[in-house]
Amino acid sequence: MDSLLQLSYLGKTNFIVAIKSLALLANANELITSNTLTEKLGIESSFIRKVLAKLMQENIVEGFGGRYGGYKLLVNPEETTLYDIYVAIAKDAHPNEVAKEIDDMDQFILEIVLESQQKIKEILSKYSINDLALGKHK
Repeated sequence: MDSLLQLSYLGKTNFIVAIKSLALLANANELITSNTLTEKLGIESSFIRKVLAKLMQENIVEGFGGRYGGYKLLVNPEETTLYDIYVAIAKDAHPNEVAKEIDDMDQFILEIVLESQQKIKEILSKYSINDLALGKHK
């Protein structure tokens, strides 16, 4: 049951779209358009462009406009981990404003979240974009 809940939660999140797009770009020898990504991933091109814009800001992807434009991967897919992409996508996603008063329960919740982030880092750091592109499981 837990795996079903987790899989249904994945959906079309920025992270999932990012890593699927990067896996396709890793296998490409030429620029890939957002329309091509739309066809292959079944996701709206505007959503894909939004996600890729974030990856462009982080110098992971380069985008070219115009009739013959598209996207290409700037990073080495063998060395770039899924955790690197997770950080790039999550960066600036939530404001870092600290509440003026943090009670004991807030502190406990923060500790739990930080512990879970360590596990996320540990697991996502084991896999590269290339692993995903080649369908390798560790």
